[in-house]
Amino acid sequence: MKVLNKIFFAKGLEAQTVKHQLTLVRTIINYAIKHDLVKNFMNPLANGKVKMPDIDNKRQSYLTKEQAKEILEILRSLHPMTYHLTVLLLFTGARFSEVTGASSQKNKTGVETPLRWSDVNFNNKTIYFKKTKNGNDRHIAMNDLLLRTMQYLYQNKMNDYVITNSVGGIILKMPDYFMTAVESVIPGNKERDSKYKITAHSLRHTHASWLAEAGLDILQIKEQLGHKNIEMTMRYAHLIPNIRHEMTKKL
Repeated sequence: MKVLNKIFFAKGLEAQTVKHQLTLVRTIINYAIKHDLVKNFMNPLANGKVKMPDIDNKRQSYLTKEQAKEILEILRSLHPMTYHLTVLLLFTGARFSEVTGASSQKNKTGVETPLRWSDVNFNNKTIYFKKTKNGNDRHIAMNDLLLRTMQYLYQNKMNDYVITNSVGGIILKMPDYFMTAVESVIPGNKERDSKYKITAHSLRHTHASWLAEAGLDILQIKEQLGHKNIEMTMRYAHLIPNIRHEMTKKL
């Protein structure tokens, strides 16, 4: 047990990495026991002697409007497709997978249905995101900047997918141009702890944070993000302006 703890909890490894490695080792040992590859052996990872690390995936950072503006300006000239994808993610708050059809997590691609033009209503200026295993369906209104992006993408469409790679296929991950632009605006971002690093998923977090700061109530933020339960949305509650005291004084 001391050897395992020394290996997997070595300084420098993130908790999520440690958990993945321990889970893999546990699975291998269970397979060996089940198929009699080892005899009279009890899996040390199945009896609680090795504690799985607690995972805190809640991101604590998001873009200010000034930072977002700078990043978009860089991307506009650096790589137009990444610019339009960033606009789409930032101003809908949608998950990467809901837009592109590919998960933002490594080695998990093609798990969703890509956003299609049949989901876009130019007359009502809304985008419909279908229900998935990770979230509820909802309609998202387009602001002027997002509308211009959608019009550009529609005029240059290659197929029924709203946004594609250069050959019309699914975009499997956020292009590296995005992180290059972020690093230009926020030097040292790449070296930050994962909880404080700006990534493609931070665009969704930024969208929700801006809504909270604008005073949108927590239930409407829940609907905007497509969260299945309110607990997932409560992380933004502290950003909503507290008017309780002002209202109390007016009673």
